Amino acid sequence: MVVVQQDRRPFVASAPGKVIMFGEHAVVYGKSAIAGSVDMRAYALVVPHSGHAVRLVLPDIGVDIAFDGRRLPRVQPGALAHPGDVETLLAEGIDVPDGPGRMAALVFVYLYGSLVADTGAQGFSICVRSLLPVGAGLGSSAAYSVALSAALLQLTGQLHGDGASEGDRRLINGWAFQGEQVAHGTPSGIDNSVATYGGFLEYTKGRDPAPLQSTRALRVVITNTNVPKSTKALVAGVRALRDAHPAIVDSILDAIHSVSTTAAELFQAPDADDSDAEQRLHDIVRVNHGLLMALGVSHPSLERVRDIAARYRMASKLTGAGGGGCALTLVPSGAPKSATAEVAAAMAADGFECYDTVVGGAGVSIAYAVGAESIEAWIGKQSSDPVAVFAALPAATIASLAPSL
Repeated sequence: MVVVQQDRRPFVASAPGKVIMFGEHAVVYGKSAIAGSVDMRAYALVVPHSGHAVRLVLPDIGVDIAFDGRRLPRVQPGALAHPGDVETLLAEGIDVPDGPGRMAALVFVYLYGSLVADTGAQGFSICVRSLLPVGAGLGSSAAYSVALSAALLQLTGQLHGDGASEGDRRLINGWAFQGEQVAHGTPSGIDNSVATYGGFLEYTKGRDPAPLQSTRALRVVITNTNVPKSTKALVAGVRALRDAHPAIVDSILDAIHSVSTTAAELFQAPDADDSDAEQRLHDIVRVNHGLLMALGVSHPSLERVRDIAARYRMASKLTGAGGGGCALTLVPSGAPKSATAEVAAAMAADGFECYDTVVGGAGVSIAYAVGAESIEAWIGKQSSDPVAVFAALPAATIASLAPSL
């Protein structure tokens, strides 16, 4: 079936990262977890052009590949036993180099073959910039897959509301999940769901993620301790502890589940913005971290982050698997910007990287303009290579493309 392209103007598709708010490790045992979108995003600039050349540029990881779009066969439903088998298509002559960007390129090849090949689409260049740290547990891979899926679906006229309608988001999310399968084999689906829908989601193993009807966005400082971790080893450690002390560990897991369900209630409560609800939220952040510490998944670096945050009367917890990685610090709603700057400076002095951001904001977005200015004008009409302009823009300038909270 030929899909008619609806618009040949350059545009940007973007998607947020994610952070686990509550429920780490307990979710492995069928308990609930709460995740939220973090306002650090992946941005995909799409520049349509005549001919059949397709170019993928990922300047942050040194990828720049081009191929004739007619050489990649369409990936028909059921043609591959698993999306991760996409490498079998590379025999068609697409050169995907080895290195850190290979998996990201394979995700693109899979989505291109599924959504664009044999649709009659003309050529285009796509340049993806990500403001999310890689490997920090903040959903950088899912943000990339969602931004790519939205970009390719929009390019080929398969979206009907610029990504904003429920049908559009369901379609984007489905394809992004397949992109995540290429990258990770058996993903849970929570990362791409958060990146697509934004806001907060409640997730229980074996069920579809459930969006929480909340308009509440939280100010946070996310701290990367830069301590390497092994999620597999940490999960195995909790399992070994549970095998040795099943009644004790099960009671901890049940308590973590109660933390998650309490958080879900707070996010959806009509009075969720009052001071009492905020205090309760800060309380359960501390409780959740204490329970995770009891499971043995904290780390001295994470405890140091909590100590620093406590000096400023802020609540902190590990986020993700623990054992290093990242911590999440809630910022009181009335705190001045200077307060977060002081916390971040104190943590940076210990060698940590901090991101002052917001959790619970917008999901996937497609933009043809920045304010009243078209994307084409925004990236510089004077350049014959808009991809080169976009690839070189400072991160702060890229971030101005984020949708309003």
